Amino acid sequence: MLQAIAPAPVSSSASTATSAMPWVNRPLMPLSEAAPYTVLSAQELYPRICVRDPYFALKDVTVLPGEVVARVPVQMDPDAQAMPIGLGEAGRHLAILGSCASALVAPKDGQHFYLASAARGQWLQPAPQERTTDLLWALAQAEYTGKRTCTARTLLSLSDGTPLFRLEVDYNVLSAAAFTRLFGQAKLEMRAAPRPADNVQRTPEEWAKLRQNPYSKPLELTDWQMDGGSLRSSLVVTPELCKGHFAMHPVMPVAVVAGGMTRMATTLGRSLEQCDTARFVAKDVKLSADSLAYAGQTVVFGAHRKQVRGADHTFACTASVGERVVAQLDVTFTRVD
Repeated sequence: MLQAIAPAPVSSSASTATSAMPWVNRPLMPLSEAAPYTVLSAQELYPRICVRDPYFALKDVTVLPGEVVARVPVQMDPDAQAMPIGLGEAGRHLAILGSCASALVAPKDGQHFYLASAARGQWLQPAPQERTTDLLWALAQAEYTGKRTCTARTLLSLSDGTPLFRLEVDYNVLSAAAFTRLFGQAKLEMRAAPRPADNVQRTPEEWAKLRQNPYSKPLELTDWQMDGGSLRSSLVVTPELCKGHFAMHPVMPVAVVAGGMTRMATTLGRSLEQCDTARFVAKDVKLSADSLAYAGQTVVFGAHRKQVRGADHTFACTASVGERVVAQLDVTFTRVD
């Protein structure tokens, strides 16, 4: 369960963000009334799931009887993961599609925030593979498990239908009013990230950076520290790292936090194996998200290898803001070369 929600500073960009989404104030058609094989547009999805591009990158989200399907791009190099798509990015796309499936069966229509609180997954292809340039397939089914909780069961497959990754995601579901109320009631200390004024002069390089998709490259982790079988690093969360994730409330996506933790695991694995080119294939993953990281906060990532059994390496990973745990990940990777 998410135990802590901290308010994010509202800047002058908030009104700009709202005006850039003209569909926000329009009446919403109940998704439950969507006919099978209906392709859901951004105007129908963004207001309901409260994320948008570039974080949302799914294509052709289509309603089928009892589920939704979509095409999935691969935007990031898997690096040390000998897989068509990295584990963190796969989790990102599947969690978003799971929220679309959840919106389809929501007891009440309208705007909701789907906050991933836990996930359990299995990678289904043990053989090493190269990054794919094809669009993948994903499908999701969802059901409400309580008044404010739901679970989505998702599957990611290659373009030819070969199954790759099965992921089950639990969400805490908040209405827009409840989400805003929780932000206002939170008592966490937070440093606001400095933001330039709208009329500030930027260099061409700065403008180019603002136009970049932050989800197409690995996090720029710093302060790497090795201590025996453990590894630590840190990251200052900027609004740019939260693009498209909860408009006007820049929150670092849980899937991106998970991607940082899997990178910590494979980096530690390479170090302990004393091989900078070692590659791994994921096996099992279990994630819990305890709170959220906001723009202006520093996240400390940690990884510890807790078991080696043959070629299988099991890591316990954490992400924290001060004493507050943001997320924890247990992941097993198999070394393949």
